[in-house]
Amino acid sequence: MTTNEVEAKSDDAWLTACAAPGHHWFGLSGSAQVLETLFTIARWGALAWTAQAVMDRAAAHETWGLVAFAVTSVLTVGVGWTASTLAERGARAVATGLRRQLTGALLPTTGRTSETGPAEAAWAMVDLADDVADFHAQAAPLGRSAPLSMVAVLAVTAAVHWPAALVLVLTTALLPLNMRLAGLFAQHGADRQLAATRHLNAVVLDSFRGMRTLRELGAVGRRGRTLTTAAERLNKATMSVLRRAFLSGMIMDVVITFSIAVNATYIGLSLLGYVQVPHAPRLDLFTGLLVLMVCPMYFAPMRARASAFHQRERAMIASDAVRDIVKDTPAEVTRAARPQPAEPVGVSLTAVRFRYDGADHDTLHAEAEFAPGTWTAITGASGSGKSTLLSLIAGLRPPSAGAVRWQTSSVRQEPTLGGCAWVGQQTVLLDATVRDNIRLGRPAATERQVLRAVDAAGLSAVIEALPEGLNTRLGEGGWGVSTGEARRIAIARAFLRGARLWLLDEPTAHLDADSEREVVEALRRATDGCTVVIATHSFPLAAAADTVLTIDDGVLHEARPVHAW
Repeated sequence: MTTNEVEAKSDDAWLTACAAPGHHWFGLSGSAQVLETLFTIARWGALAWTAQAVMDRAAAHETWGLVAFAVTSVLTVGVGWTASTLAERGARAVATGLRRQLTGALLPTTGRTSETGPAEAAWAMVDLADDVADFHAQAAPLGRSAPLSMVAVLAVTAAVHWPAALVLVLTTALLPLNMRLAGLFAQHGADRQLAATRHLNAVVLDSFRGMRTLRELGAVGRRGRTLTTAAERLNKATMSVLRRAFLSGMIMDVVITFSIAVNATYIGLSLLGYVQVPHAPRLDLFTGLLVLMVCPMYFAPMRARASAFHQRERAMIASDAVRDIVKDTPAEVTRAARPQPAEPVGVSLTAVRFRYDGADHDTLHAEAEFAPGTWTAITGASGSGKSTLLSLIAGLRPPSAGAVRWQTSSVRQEPTLGGCAWVGQQTVLLDATVRDNIRLGRPAATERQVLRAVDAAGLSAVIEALPEGLNTRLGEGGWGVSTGEARRIAIARAFLRGARLWLLDEPTAHLDADSEREVVEALRRATDGCTVVIATHSFPLAAAADTVLTIDDGVLHEARPVHAW
């Protein structure tokens, strides 16, 4: 078996495994589809029986035929609706399962740090999970119902008039080849559509994120043309896929129409007495009408399978993209026991090296000890690796070599995700009340605990000045408070977590002198007895630290007294 065949088999297996959360619903939907076929056959049989009764002037048979037609019509519609509803439930289960996997891969909470771009992450969450789910909602029930439904139609046709069943069997042999060719024909177009969609997603997201810069540079018009070009590229790729799908569908329609036309012509000529197949049963109005009405039903599952075949190519591409994101995520991560909250946490960096994927050299070399209960400032030029060092200490990234350890008097362990408090230069405030924004650090916190966090962050006067105090609603992004006040809300949020290790990434960036002083004072109060590691360019903030380390040319230098810095 070639490498490509092995990879294709692996991709098929992964796509099939994605259907597991909805397997129960899809099985029930497939059974309902078989019942729908049986009820439909009975409905057409009742209609043909009624037509024969009208021809024979048998009023009693005519009445019973109409009653049977009405009952079976209701049953057909009811079972069809049930099959659709069950398939939708299965699709939701599949989409939910994929989004849970994506969440675990995209958020650093399962031992894996994703490097997936935000555009591709959003695309996978919103669209690709649904592409895979929609395919399974269509294909999985058909996998159970299609063979049984076709056998049921063929058996009824053969029972009433076997020559018509023979025409159906002979025509069936042409369809699988057409479906395979159609799938190969459409795959290239689907690949082009995927690439165009990825490009457009990235262009749109980058344009929104950089709108202010584009406006200042006078490049909005140029960016608009880039966006238009990307949209046209996607439009062309999509139209190409649609043309190919239409062409393959047209070929299938020709084959199906030919089969039905042959049967219709044969039945018409037989009823008129022009054609008689040896040993074939006699055709009457009931038999002829029943065969003509159930023949299209024989091809309906094939038509649906052909549609699912096209959908499969889209689902395969979607599942490949999702699989690339989630493939390195552990199925289950055992979290180490966190140090006791009452005891400050020290940090040990032993021969730590970090290199980004694809880089030809290490970004950071670090060897250091951060004593419990101390403040350590990390200085260095922009891009020197200060934020990278903090992420290694927090456990957001694993080191390429060496070891990062948290330690107390009784515990020495690897970093535990969520076990430290993080305050950065960009404070995320939701469109919610001040209380709710503080409680993000601990949703179950009591009012007393919230007030303690407010006091520790020096927010009491700020809260009193707000129109509704803690119930004041902040606009999205923190509208209603200054940058320094938003930073102190982040400090209150971190205090509420109760972590004994704080990592601060430029916590006083973009603040004036007075605001910076207030934030430093708030940090001193909130981190009393905690271990604090700060990445900063600020001299006043570094001066507040017990020790200063410097990153120069990617190397973390030995600690030195702050007065010598």
